[in-house]
Amino acid sequence: MFLQGILLGLSLSFLVGPLLFAVVEGGIIWGMRAGIAVAAGIWFSDVLFVALILWSVETLSAITQVDGFRFWAGIFGGLLLLVFGAASFFSKPKLPPPGETFSEKPVKPNYIKLWLRGFLINTINPGTIFFWLGIVSAVVAPNHWSMPQSLTFFSGMLATLVITDTLKAWGAKRLRKFLTPKHIQIVQKSIGLLLMIFGAVLALKSV
Repeated sequence: MFLQGILLGLSLSFLVGPLLFAVVEGGIIWGMRAGIAVAAGIWFSDVLFVALILWSVETLSAITQVDGFRFWAGIFGGLLLLVFGAASFFSKPKLPPPGETFSEKPVKPNYIKLWLRGFLINTINPGTIFFWLGIVSAVVAPNHWSMPQSLTFFSGMLATLVITDTLKAWGAKRLRKFLTPKHIQIVQKSIGLLLMIFGAVLALKSV
């Protein structure tokens, strides 16, 4: 069960989406700790969802079936991604003096804001709750796993996500050393634009 969780966690870690871009953006612009701060918000959100689903799966399933749930959750989640994307696209990072790189003059990030960013992007996204409900319905329920067995499975998944997200943040920091301030601005605007696109698609799919 732990191994099954690891394998599913590995497949999930390769998905390209707003969560990946949020972690990479934090790592490139502010460094590895910032990327991990964003990822930590995502992990905390996932742990909450797993706990809620394991102990109240029937209630959550009923909530997701309520008329208008998908619509309003999609609209709200899409608008949130649009806001985060616009903030990244239009904000100007604090640049070091000409001739210096970000690695020579590191910028001090607000780790609480970065953690909250990751937490909100993951929590408000309706795809998150449907994903975890789907895992329970497709994997846990058919196997009739007990609570300890289910916890072992999800522990494998979450541990894998923690390790792979940490590696993403580390890789982003390594890449940061080779980027000039101009490159950083381009990366930030590109990721902001991608987040806005994800937000628009999520909102439109809900209509």
